[in-house]
Amino acid sequence: MTGSRSASPWTHRILGSLAALACVACCALPVLIAAGTLGGFAAALAGWMPALAVALAALAAGAWWMYRRRSCSCRSSASGSCGCGG
Repeated sequence: MTGSRSASPWTHRILGSLAALACVACCALPVLIAAGTLGGFAAALAGWMPALAVALAALAAGAWWMYRRRSCSCRSSASGSCGCGG
């Protein structure tokens, strides 16, 4: 897929950072709720954090794979093989 809809080279990094942030929040929310600093909304949100972290990590991995796949610039050679190294 080429054109204006192609993902930037930062997409997988941004998604990976969001996944890491969701993972940290997943661990921190129960502690903050138990300490009484956060209310009921945070308790409801804490139940969704593991699924959100896993989904963001999967999206980051997929974006990285697509970026690596597109960054290969194969040119035709005499042997007909791709020199991408992967």
